Amino acid sequence: MAARITRARELPSGFPSLRDEAAAHGHRMLQVLEEDWDSGTTRFDGPGEALFAAELGPVLAGIGGVTADPYAGPGVARVRRLYVRIAYRGIGVGRALVEAAAAEARAAGCRILRVRAPDDAAPFYESLGFRPAPDERGASHVMTLQA
Repeated sequence: MAARITRARELPSGFPSLRDEAAAHGHRMLQVLEEDWDSGTTRFDGPGEALFAAELGPVLAGIGGVTADPYAGPGVARVRRLYVRIAYRGIGVGRALVEAAAAEARAAGCRILRVRAPDDAAPFYESLGFRPAPDERGASHVMTLQA
């Protein structure tokens, strides 16, 4: 069963349990997402920006977004706050979220997509075509988006 990817205009109803799972495994990115959302700091509503939810049946299996990259110039987007429930890893949920983010960035005219990923996520991003970027400020991996 493929995940259904939708644009989230609000934090999805399953978000609290997803946030709590991430926190229980030492990942704060969804707590930061919620704080930024609630404060209005990052609402994924600028040009080329979006927050996506991945659902498998009634379960919020993952979430992730794309914004303009605050560490780079025009035409550069950044994957933000990507998290997939442990039970749903390895079945294409993360890939589908990153593909949705890349499509959004590409449609907005971005030619580069960057991410700052934890070390244990490097193989995942590299399997999607990102290349390590040890000399990039604020990014661990970079992907060139094809027109």
